[in-house]
Amino acid sequence: MKLSLLSLLMICGLAFNMKAEETPVVGKRQPLSGHVESISCDLTGPRYRQSLVALATLDASSGQVITAYNSDLPLVPASVLKLVTTATALELLGPEHRFETGLDYVGTLKNGVLEGDLVIRGGGDPTLGSKHLGENSDAYLSTLISQVKAAGIKAVKGRVVGDAGLFDEEPLSPYWLWEDIGNYYAAGICGLGVRDNSYTLNLRSGAPGSNPDVLGTEPPLPRLQIDNHLVAAPNNKDSAYLYGQPYDWHRSLHGTMPANKAFFSIKGDLPDPPLYAASALRDALVKNGITVDKAPATLRTYSLPKAKCVRLGVVKSPPLKQIITIIHHHSDNIYAEYLLRQLAGVQYAPPYTARQGLSVIYDYWQRKGLDTDGLLMVDGSGLSPVNRLSARFLGDLLAFMSSRSNYGEVFEATLPKAGMEGTVASFLKGTSLAGKFRLKSGSNQYTTAYAGYGSLNGTKQVVVMLVNHTNLSPWQIRKDMADFLLGR
Repeated sequence: MKLSLLSLLMICGLAFNMKAEETPVVGKRQPLSGHVESISCDLTGPRYRQSLVALATLDASSGQVITAYNSDLPLVPASVLKLVTTATALELLGPEHRFETGLDYVGTLKNGVLEGDLVIRGGGDPTLGSKHLGENSDAYLSTLISQVKAAGIKAVKGRVVGDAGLFDEEPLSPYWLWEDIGNYYAAGICGLGVRDNSYTLNLRSGAPGSNPDVLGTEPPLPRLQIDNHLVAAPNNKDSAYLYGQPYDWHRSLHGTMPANKAFFSIKGDLPDPPLYAASALRDALVKNGITVDKAPATLRTYSLPKAKCVRLGVVKSPPLKQIITIIHHHSDNIYAEYLLRQLAGVQYAPPYTARQGLSVIYDYWQRKGLDTDGLLMVDGSGLSPVNRLSARFLGDLLAFMSSRSNYGEVFEATLPKAGMEGTVASFLKGTSLAGKFRLKSGSNQYTTAYAGYGSLNGTKQVVVMLVNHTNLSPWQIRKDMADFLLGR
């Protein structure tokens, strides 16, 4: 799905310059009652005259429009776009689907000595070593070590090799912003990833205007080189950013961090997740008394001997419904981007690409009768500002999941309760609707959005609220959105 620069500028220009209509508009379809309630609230009033606002509520059972305002206007969705990715993955893969990371050896095994290489074969599992698994984040290493021991291997006269070939070698979206590249939330997506493809950088600062010290990383990354341009500032804001590209172990650190901090940490992307995965396994083998002669490698730079591979075992991910719950509660970009590439496997052979995953998404919803004219999707997470989504399309998708999907109840249960959980823990908190809505949030510098399910006027409804390009504070927008739901 490659766009020319001219097309991209036209798309962006449309979204930046279009003005929300001053009066409510309704969609093409009419509800069963033949009546569309006019929307009169702060979100459609003078305060938002220079903003882009789109609202839609639908009956969750029938899919019929109840209220609509600019519902066909495609806006920047931020992370509510993840609902498109997760819903498609649930539909096509099923809630119990698990991703598998394999462990093979290539060579000859005799008397406990492997004359050859161990190969960790990525299965596109976003959870391998993930922080979201808590205390079990390193359990995969224990499983792999047990499989090596069970095979009787006591020494490897070769190396540990990371195989990321399930996905292509384009780990980043060409539509992501440079200011995001190098940071943990925009980490590269590889067929073999680990630890959320990220690391923690520990810092210490002195007086305002001074250059903070880099204390080290967790986990240790001896290859990593930081070009430090960070400055201590007299505030409590984390405005530190890392810049760099995939497979390059150089990173440039810019921006500011709070002054006079004995310990402060930020997160960056792992430059080469497959190589780190191979290195981590090698270190774990050595720690467990299994010697490995040679340095770790990946199939990007190393060719395996031409011999039969022998499978030692696999590590399985949690079921997909748990992965989607993590995405919805934590708005994890990396998990969502992994699912996008996994969707390619429904129609294509490896190596899977993001573009193939997008093709699968469009094809699926078109076959289900949804009008995808309201969808411009260039990644799986909503990180790119090029993405566009209409309240109409997202409302139709959510209504489909509620009324026509075999996994509707599972999908809804993965969404956090507003006012209580996840990224929506503060939204609607302390109101009569707290805990009664399950929503996904989306936000960036120019976007505030919520979408999901709740009870309004005694019926279960789909709710989609999108606001773009406003000078109002996020607090004010969220208050006005809450008031809209509360009928104020």
